[in-house]
Amino acid sequence: MTGGTAAPEAAAAPADGADVRERVVLEFTGLDGGGAELTWGQRFVWDILAALAPHNHFISLRLRVHLPPDATRERVLGALHALVRRHEVLRTRFPAGPDGEPRQECDGQGALAVEIAGTTPGRVRRTAERDEDRLWHEPFRHAQEWPLRASVVTSGGRPRQVVLVLSHLAADAWGLTALRAEFLALLRGGDAAQVPPAGVQSRDRAAYEASEPGRRAGDASLAYWRQTLRTAPQTVFPNLSQPGERPLFPGTGLQSVALAAAAQAVAGRLRVSPSAALLGALAAILGVRTGTGAVPLALATGNRFTPADAASVGTYYQVAPVLLPVDAGSLAATVRAAHRASSLAYLRGNSDPREVARLTAAERVRRGAALGTLSTVNIAPEAGPALPPAPRTAAELRALTADTVLADLEGRDEEQLKIYFHVKALRSRAVVELFTDSRYLDAASARALLAGLETVLIELCEAGDLDLDRVAELTGVTPLGQPADAVVADHCRVSPEAVGALLAALPGATAARVFTEPTGEEGSGVRLVGYLVTGRPTTPEQVHAAVLDRLDGALTMAPHHYVLCRHAPARPESRAAWERVPVVLQGSGRPGDPPAAAGPTPTTDASPGA
Repeated sequence: MTGGTAAPEAAAAPADGADVRERVVLEFTGLDGGGAELTWGQRFVWDILAALAPHNHFISLRLRVHLPPDATRERVLGALHALVRRHEVLRTRFPAGPDGEPRQECDGQGALAVEIAGTTPGRVRRTAERDEDRLWHEPFRHAQEWPLRASVVTSGGRPRQVVLVLSHLAADAWGLTALRAEFLALLRGGDAAQVPPAGVQSRDRAAYEASEPGRRAGDASLAYWRQTLRTAPQTVFPNLSQPGERPLFPGTGLQSVALAAAAQAVAGRLRVSPSAALLGALAAILGVRTGTGAVPLALATGNRFTPADAASVGTYYQVAPVLLPVDAGSLAATVRAAHRASSLAYLRGNSDPREVARLTAAERVRRGAALGTLSTVNIAPEAGPALPPAPRTAAELRALTADTVLADLEGRDEEQLKIYFHVKALRSRAVVELFTDSRYLDAASARALLAGLETVLIELCEAGDLDLDRVAELTGVTPLGQPADAVVADHCRVSPEAVGALLAALPGATAARVFTEPTGEEGSGVRLVGYLVTGRPTTPEQVHAAVLDRLDGALTMAPHHYVLCRHAPARPESRAAWERVPVVLQGSGRPGDPPAAAGPTPTTDASPGA
């Protein structure tokens, strides 16, 4: 290792609660470097960072490693140096070109500054926590700096903990686990030659994704996206909103041995995975909250299908859409359905996010719905084989709930997601974080949801099954309101009155009304027909584009057919009255459909939407 060590500001031991700090610079030369396109996982994370900017530090990753008693300063710094040499993504910058397109640029030489914080034995944990929090809160400057920050906390003459903060562009949860294991192996062995290969490098991953096998894998995922988006509801919360709280997106954390044990017990009984047991319980509770029979979610996918992928530190993280059916009469059936649906989704989250965005935009125009992946479930995969769970009775599981901890987390006021449900661990102890839009799931309801997960899974173990009414009773989660005129149109619950108000608010509109009519297609609900009078020349295509820009993503969607009239009837609440008004143009407004035409509106069996 080549490096420079800055002298500490003070050589004496810390006193009166003060930490002694110095800065060590690890230098790197003569390594392989060069540029490449972003990997699909990096592109996915880049888009999230751009959407959250400038407050995008929330998705940076944190890791604290407790060091063995025989660790020395030189060996710790040597292991850090070896990590950066072995994994090129840790010395990679992500600049954007003049066209705004980002690239990964791996540096063959450079330096990493490592902070050394000396403290007293009783302050090691506090110092490490403060260093972690400080390094995490500062957003990465990806064009200028490497995506890794490090601090070493020492006490009594030896290093005690290492604090690492990484950009999500460099690693995901699985990669962080691989990084920790490799760091400890390097620390024990002191020789990188004794450590297994570093796995797929980031630029090699990008090259694979551009190859024919990579494109075939991406096409399979896109086909799954296309099929799912054709019938997916547009939101998990098609409900009336409540007044929001501050912060608008509160966070709640849960640590529970009982939940982990109950999920494993249910998994064994129903022959599903523990994550599917948890996912089914979550879907059931959300079904109680929303009153829907299916919950649309975006599942985080690991996309590590080979040993080389598993050894990689880089970020493979993406999402795949999934629709979880909720069986009102059987939680066991809901869990089994979650297992089937999620098993397929986890295999289909590996594609170019730009292609997914184009596909989603096309379906949004075709369906007239604000499709998006705004409710995400991230059940982090845990490396290594899982041990068989110890058999426990329902009474033993309930006894474990005495040690369950619920805590408030740092919320945020700016967020695009409706739900972010993050399971960090689910083996010996469940560690779960939940962030929610408080207009749909306030902080008290979020706590009830998290606590309810272990309650309903324990009862499922004891009773064999339970219905949705019992789930509601056990959790205390109450339903959100629905509009009085709510209907299902193209698998989405919407309010025709709200859609009519959206039409009426378009620039130049002087009158508008939306009616419903049956589609004749089983399960798809009704069809929306919008009548509109404007004070300026316009076409159904222009109206459709304007409506899409104003959808709320909850209870509105674009009409399936537009009828532009010369004037409003004397009785605007009557569909028959609208049908007697001269028509300027009518059509779906969708590309690829028959062009707008003038003439009378076909007589249909229609009912007023208001």
